[in-house]
Amino acid sequence: MRKASLKGLQAFEAAYMHRSFAAAAQELSITSSAVSHSIQTLEEALGTLLFERARRGVVPTADGARLYEVIQRSFADIDNELRTLLDRSSRQQVVTIQSAPSFAAIWIMPRLPAFLRAHPEIDVRLWAVHQAPDFSNSGVDVAVTYGRPPASAGVHVEPISAHERYVPVCSPTLVDGWTLPLPPGDVENFYLIQNDVSLTSWDDWIARFAPDCDSPVRGLRLDRAFMTLGAAENGLGMCIESTVLVHDYLREGKLVCPFGELAIEATAHHLAVPKSREGLQGVRTVVEWIRGFADFGV
Repeated sequence: MRKASLKGLQAFEAAYMHRSFAAAAQELSITSSAVSHSIQTLEEALGTLLFERARRGVVPTADGARLYEVIQRSFADIDNELRTLLDRSSRQQVVTIQSAPSFAAIWIMPRLPAFLRAHPEIDVRLWAVHQAPDFSNSGVDVAVTYGRPPASAGVHVEPISAHERYVPVCSPTLVDGWTLPLPPGDVENFYLIQNDVSLTSWDDWIARFAPDCDSPVRGLRLDRAFMTLGAAENGLGMCIESTVLVHDYLREGKLVCPFGELAIEATAHHLAVPKSREGLQGVRTVVEWIRGFADFGV
């Protein structure tokens, strides 16, 4: 059997990811015919078809799917070993953090300047995105996720906080003259700001704490927690958000809890690190920094 070339394996991986020779060619900066030829040569070397040519793009065969899993593991091992060698040989370390956008805006960014001053040997790359981290192919070293924790045998996952809950908050000016904490039923006297990508909602809170409230007044609907908190801070209504995200707002007096500690229990933010990268000095430093954030309880 002829040996499979690295060029052929790269062309195969790109075609598998895109389900298209043309898109793979664009990613690799080569022609579609070059991708097709590389994959054909690989198929001849292996003695099996890796793709079924379809009307629109290509469809991996069962053998193609098995080969892709092997390639992904192998490329990930190579990447991890290269990172380890670079970490040992260079004083300057690059650590890529993928974070849920609101956690990045509210927690990481305000604390990042102090971290970089304390650790000039670390260059941080911060990606603020909602999708689940792809540790095998994206170069992400540390992730702070929102929602269901990533499930992978090769990834260490832990909650950001042991005390995360969802609690109503608002500007102090909005409830000026009211006696706090308010009875839950008073929620119907205020505009309610909803985060459409939140793990919970005003409907959940009202069903639990104010079931007799038939017609709460709806307000803004937004899709980022930092926007709902900004709207609440500016007196546009009340919002219900994670204690992980409202912590600083409450500490600085920008927001208050109008209904006291009536909150919905939920764990939404998780810290995820590939086990293969936990030993890298730069990654360890970043992970300990995130773990060292103040207690998020209200």
